[in-house]
Amino acid sequence: MMQSFMQKKVFFLLMVSTLAGMMAFIANTYAKDDISLIANDRELQKELAIVKLNDIIRDIKQQRKEVDANLQLLMKAKTEQEKNRIQNELNELNNAIVEQESSFEMILTAGLELEKDDTEEQKNFNWQKDLLEIVQPILSELRQLTENKRKLDNLNKKIVFYTSQIANIEEALKHISKINTQSFEKEALIEFERIDRKWRDRLAKNRHLLEIVQLQYDEMIKSQSAKEVSVGEHIEQFATGRGTTLLMALIAFIAVYFSMISLLKLLHWLSNRKKEQRRTYYQRVSALFYHFLMAALAVAAAFYVLSVRNDQVLIGITVLLLLSIILLLKSSIPSYVNELRILLNTGSVREGECIIYNGIPMQVESLNYYTKLVNPLLPGLELRLTLAELANYVSRPYLTDEPWFPCQVGDYVMLSDGSYGMVKCITLENILLSLSDGTMPRTYTIPGFLAASPKNFSQGFIVVSDFGVDYKHQMICTTEIPDKMAIGIREGLMQEAYGGALQGLSVYFSEANTSSLDYKIVATFEGMAAKEYFAIRRALQRYAVEVCNHQQWIIPFTQVVVHNEVN
Repeated sequence: MMQSFMQKKVFFLLMVSTLAGMMAFIANTYAKDDISLIANDRELQKELAIVKLNDIIRDIKQQRKEVDANLQLLMKAKTEQEKNRIQNELNELNNAIVEQESSFEMILTAGLELEKDDTEEQKNFNWQKDLLEIVQPILSELRQLTENKRKLDNLNKKIVFYTSQIANIEEALKHISKINTQSFEKEALIEFERIDRKWRDRLAKNRHLLEIVQLQYDEMIKSQSAKEVSVGEHIEQFATGRGTTLLMALIAFIAVYFSMISLLKLLHWLSNRKKEQRRTYYQRVSALFYHFLMAALAVAAAFYVLSVRNDQVLIGITVLLLLSIILLLKSSIPSYVNELRILLNTGSVREGECIIYNGIPMQVESLNYYTKLVNPLLPGLELRLTLAELANYVSRPYLTDEPWFPCQVGDYVMLSDGSYGMVKCITLENILLSLSDGTMPRTYTIPGFLAASPKNFSQGFIVVSDFGVDYKHQMICTTEIPDKMAIGIREGLMQEAYGGALQGLSVYFSEANTSSLDYKIVATFEGMAAKEYFAIRRALQRYAVEVCNHQQWIIPFTQVVVHNEVN
């Protein structure tokens, strides 16, 4: 505490010198009386600081005398209890002397201390502690940032402690002063006076220590205020120092990484510019090794910049970041091994084969960190999967004539429930059907659509229609009627806009029904006429009636059942 007191006095002297310079400047503009008053204030502050430092030295001398006296008493003590009491007092006095000397020095240096040389401690580090050396610069940086704050907190705690001690001592002295000493015997009075003197000495000592600690606290506050740096200066210091180092390291990492990426793409383009071919196993291994080398060199470039700039804190942070990433990835090594096998085209999914994704066959176009899946029938249907997601599938080879999907956009399909429409949109989750003009849209999930067994009319279709004539024409029902009806219906269909899509038309005698002689009209069309499916079905009945009217064949009352089949 004595040392702290002396440090504060020295700081006051420095402050007084600064104030003296300011007073000299003010003297040029103010009267001589003001100069004299300011000079007197400066001298008063200087004298107060010197007086406090002198008080610390006197206290140290007095305490040393008390130490010598207690040593003499300790040598003369006869009982163990008395020796322990004297030894405790000696320990308190020695501690007080050390604290006073420290306060004296801290006042002179405004709370600044030299760091201890830890060279010897470093020599005794074992291999486990050596692993933590890289963290030491970061901890030192944090300790330096909080050092002044911790010192101020410690001084503040001492102020609170001494204030509490003074209050307790004053309370004890107040109680002692109320005791009536007139009835004390001589020995009791001597002991009473000793205890009273002891508590009064404690009061004076604690007040003195409180003043010293308060002085240290004030001097540190003033010293920190003088050293305060603005936010702009902090930003400038960071930009010209650690910020520049960080930017240079980042630029080095990016430059090396993307340069090697560009080189890899150039080599890949040169090797495949004539024809597209799949990579061999050894090419994949080489590419994988190249990526690892690329990452290692990029990290090494960043470390090289940090090393040249000699920023141990950033080096430590970078190493901790890399170690954290490695530890996080450690638990995922089995899954990475499986993904690595897929990347090398030796796993459960192979390049060029197909997998079933949500019921849709998808071709594995290229294996990479993000694998591209396509459907050759649906050019707009593409998907990118990570290796982790792709590991959940098993691919298989596909045949050249294997269907990739029942339909594509623009096709006309009929479902098992009789629904008929044009495919407007196909995604990986849903399919949209509507009329040819886009009205009455209906959305199906892919599994639901496939479960409805869609028939694709755009690949060709057959329309079958039932027709009957009266029994009056029984004599020609199997000879004349089928041929004439087929010719008449064909001629009628050819006059329609979709007539060019007609591939064949036949009329067959079906059965002798209860009220009619029934025929089946079978018309085969190309897929381009799928849009006119309902018009064709109606046209078959219309032209059959026209043939009967022309030939004067009688049509019975009960009539027409229509069946549809896909070609």
